Amino acid sequence: MGDTVEKPNTHVDDPGWIEWLVTQHPHDIAVEIRYLEIIVIRRILGKLPNAVTSDVILELPPHVQVELFESMRVSRLSGIIGEMFSDDVADLLGQISAERLEKIMEQLPPTEAREIADLLKYEEDTAGGIMQTEVISIPESLTISETIEKLRGMEDLMETEGLFYIYVTDENDRLRGVLRVRDLLFSKPHLKVRDIMIREVRAVSVRADQEEIARMFKHYNFPVVPVVDDFQRLRGIVTSDDVMDIMEEEATEDMQRMIGLSGEESTNTPWKEAVQKRLPWLYVNLLTAFMAGAVVAMFESTIAQYAVLAVFLPIIAGQGGNAGTQVLTIVVRSLALGDIPDNGQRSIILKELVVGVLNGLAIGIVVGVIAWFWKGNITLGVIVFAAMVLNMVGAGLAGVVIPFGLKALRIDPALASAIMLTTVTDVVGFFLFLGFAALALTMFPLPA
Repeated sequence: MGDTVEKPNTHVDDPGWIEWLVTQHPHDIAVEIRYLEIIVIRRILGKLPNAVTSDVILELPPHVQVELFESMRVSRLSGIIGEMFSDDVADLLGQISAERLEKIMEQLPPTEAREIADLLKYEEDTAGGIMQTEVISIPESLTISETIEKLRGMEDLMETEGLFYIYVTDENDRLRGVLRVRDLLFSKPHLKVRDIMIREVRAVSVRADQEEIARMFKHYNFPVVPVVDDFQRLRGIVTSDDVMDIMEEEATEDMQRMIGLSGEESTNTPWKEAVQKRLPWLYVNLLTAFMAGAVVAMFESTIAQYAVLAVFLPIIAGQGGNAGTQVLTIVVRSLALGDIPDNGQRSIILKELVVGVLNGLAIGIVVGVIAWFWKGNITLGVIVFAAMVLNMVGAGLAGVVIPFGLKALRIDPALASAIMLTTVTDVVGFFLFLGFAALALTMFPLPA
């Protein structure tokens, strides 16, 4: 093994550290500089060639990428953009100001500028918005030997991440088939491409939703999928690494939205932006808390007369909330992955009804017996038992019905399901418990 170069002390004014830094892998460079001031990051990137700088920028947090594209010299950016894949460029340019975008586009070669402009027309969560236009296609009329010769003039495209297949088109650029690289190498030179190509090709529309594309990759294990327009003309490809990013993004978004976050926040998000994104949902939670408080206020006299009831309010609401969250997490995830068929809702509701009853009985008996022996009054035990069973059954059903209902209304189930579920379990739990208590205690009073 060779000698390991020791890392100097990290300091932006230390020439030794900067000299060491520029010798590292782009990912490691990004890790070292991502928390520095933009002016310092620019100074460091200025010591790197365009090809390395492009890789480093893509490894940085999104808000840092945008700040760099807003502040770096346009002439330098045009060189950096030339080293990036078109889908990465479109993602970045879609986030900067219109004025800055116009200046950058003016500096790009006309062909490259047109390609990027076309990509920016698509919604960012569609196939057109995530595809890369660097794709190898050949006419179906070529022979194998002609194809090999043609590929020798495509050195730049040979580096594309999607080079698993070569796509075959007709004279109007319409997708006709796909040619595996191994078939190209081992077929007789005089054969036509159309004679050995695979004619059955799964392609997606430029308007296809990214979640639909992710499910396709998951089900069929595709390394790459071609993207076509309304006239079946080949427009680009979506690669597996793009889909992995999508799946991670969607999973993170769903997880954050279920707890009242924006779905776009990370540890690198500036504090001002974090406050703006979190505070509205905290207000929504505050409103639902007041709703639960209003239910408790309805039975204020009952609680004042029998203070022991207050002890069991958080227990019943908390258990219902936990049970409902378990169901909600499973259902939202299954909806996101497309694992629930259109006719599968009834069976899921029936299953969760059974699970809710059984879990409710198991937990309700334990809590009811504890209440009975603690206060020596079977009436309190029965009240706690009945409220626990019904609240857990209701929570389980709510965990299924709420996301299904939101999906039917074309609302993202991950966006509001958790808040609605908490409202149901708190309000219903408090109302059942205190309602049972008020009714039962008129006939079987508890000691105050």
